[in-house]
Amino acid sequence: MIVDEQHDLQKAKESVYILQRDSCTNIKSVGKPVTHNARQYTYGAWMKDPPGIMGTETIFVMESFYSKNVLEEFENMDMFKAGVTRETYKLPYNWNGTGTVVYGPYLYYRYN
Repeated sequence: MIVDEQHDLQKAKESVYILQRDSCTNIKSVGKPVTHNARQYTYGAWMKDPPGIMGTETIFVMESFYSKNVLEEFENMDMFKAGVTRETYKLPYNWNGTGTVVYGPYLYYRYN
């Protein structure tokens, strides 16, 4: 019985690998970088809410990668490029790192 289970598990792993391999394509070219906005700090995060609960075009920005506690919200890419914030949030803790995520009405970040 264990041999059959191991065989079935191996077949499942192989089929998943084939699906992943078949769904990928090769990169054909890479163009020049496009600057959407320039900020004071080189590091930071800008992101969108994947489910779109906070707006499908809404962009959130956290400038720098440590010791800041401000999250900026922009209505869309044009407002982000123009530097026109819709809302500014003061967070209860300073963040640390760039692995910040907005998901729905929640902000996940590492604080120090």
